[in-house]
Amino acid sequence: MHLLFYGAAGRNFLIIKQRILLMTKLALYDKNEGKADRAANEFFRHDYIYKKNMATRFFTGTGATILAGLYWIRMIFIDGADIFVMDVEGSIRVSVLFVAAVISVYSVIGVIQGTRQYFLVQKRLRNYAATVYQLERVNERARRRAEQKKAEQAKTEEEGAADLVYGTNNDRERSRR
Repeated sequence: MHLLFYGAAGRNFLIIKQRILLMTKLALYDKNEGKADRAANEFFRHDYIYKKNMATRFFTGTGATILAGLYWIRMIFIDGADIFVMDVEGSIRVSVLFVAAVISVYSVIGVIQGTRQYFLVQKRLRNYAATVYQLERVNERARRRAEQKKAEQAKTEEEGAADLVYGTNNDRERSRR
């Protein structure tokens, strides 16, 4: 539809418009997510997830240990529990199991979230590569059109030079009369 309305100039306009749209899309990606996605892409999926979860495991383990410590402080100092009478070994086991359970739950949540993030990164990078490929195709099309145009101009100039030397068909017909 555009080509019928604009003609040859319309094709150039559409190529320029496509270039601008694709380059804008690439620039926005580079500005927003590009740097982080490329950094994430340097890792294998397992390594990426492991790296992302290290801080989660550390801080959840620290938080659970602090909670267990606060429980022990409350039990001993506020409730007045006697350390010599109570089952200290059993209470320590419960506290360690609590910390391990919290770390395990948050590790599973972190693995699920990390896997999802990694696949989203891969999807965005595939889209980026597809956009780069589209831009290369548009540029190749524009290069071929420029070569065609140059060849047509050279042919026109060659015909024009021949007309100057030999005259045009109209000149030849007039001279025969």
